[in-house]
Amino acid sequence: MDKFMIKWLLSTQIPNPQIRAWGELFEQHPSQQLIENVRTDFRLLSINDRWFLPVTINDTEFDNSYVCSPYTACVTYSIEELDRNIRNPFLNRSLNLLLKGTSNWLISNEINRTIHVNNFLLSTNPYPDWHGIYLPQIVRFLTEQFPQHTLIFRSLNQVQHSLLLHEFERYGFRTGASRQVYYFHPNAQTWSNHNNIGNDRRLVQKSELTYVSPAEMGNYVSQIRDLYNQLYIQKYSQHNPRFTGLFFEKAFSNQLFRFEGYRNDEGLLKSVIGLLELNGTITSPIVGYDTSESPKKGLYIQAIDLIFRRMHQTNQVLNLSSGAASFKRLRGGQGHLEYSAIYFNHLPPARQQMWKTLLFLLNKIGIPLLEKYEL
Repeated sequence: MDKFMIKWLLSTQIPNPQIRAWGELFEQHPSQQLIENVRTDFRLLSINDRWFLPVTINDTEFDNSYVCSPYTACVTYSIEELDRNIRNPFLNRSLNLLLKGTSNWLISNEINRTIHVNNFLLSTNPYPDWHGIYLPQIVRFLTEQFPQHTLIFRSLNQVQHSLLLHEFERYGFRTGASRQVYYFHPNAQTWSNHNNIGNDRRLVQKSELTYVSPAEMGNYVSQIRDLYNQLYIQKYSQHNPRFTGLFFEKAFSNQLFRFEGYRNDEGLLKSVIGLLELNGTITSPIVGYDTSESPKKGLYIQAIDLIFRRMHQTNQVLNLSSGAASFKRLRGGQGHLEYSAIYFNHLPPARQQMWKTLLFLLNKIGIPLLEKYEL
């Protein structure tokens, strides 16, 4: 019975148009044609023909973005975060030595031999209205087909996924903290009472830029990529997903994201957002602006204001991911730890021990750092 309950499907077999569009994209194009720093096997998993989850399968690929590489998330990206955020020389040096010292050990224990479930290959993966039903069958299905692969569910937090996290722990998953994300609710009084929100709105009203609607964004696809790269790749990290021009073209034509932005009188896009809306939650995997402009112009503020407006228009909750912590807190954002749920009980003892040790370090050292430095 299990094999009929849990199965792989082609995109044409998926009734959900959002998930079907993602599947079509990766069926038609190898992952590196869409995301430069992602090599992965992308599939679609059906749970009792009711829930449909994107899945990525990897073996090594140590240069991948952190969206499907635990090695990158735990070592190379983390080292960048330390150097950017931790100014204490002794603490910075000690943590750098720890990360670099564990690098070969993690590689030798095949940290990247993984299956990520519900992985859109984005910084934040929204979940369907699935609360862990048939989880044992999913584990059995995947571990029978891939007995040497670790199972990982990213992008979990206690506010939105408390029931799901409980189910993961109930069935033998371990959880590891990864970062702090910022959560907004459209009805929260703390949001509307912040002076910064009013200041932001006044800045937008005084702006000389012109709003670009979702329908008009097709004329700006190449510029969307440029603005995203300026912020996420050049300013922040080469380990963020490096989406290609083809990806943005398909994302617009297939309506994977809701794109909006602002342009100047010369027709140049100056700020942009790309929203993914699923199961009552808004995420914004695409944010970009012209970083060469003066901060006084408030291009980032104008982009984020569009996200807040969409939250209120649709009455959906907003997961605004990590980064820019003080900015988000000053606008009512509530910081919550984000976790990955990891299953490795079927692996050889040495690899199980690697994961246990890694999770101990993430939770005992990582969580205090995440909370203190708002990472």
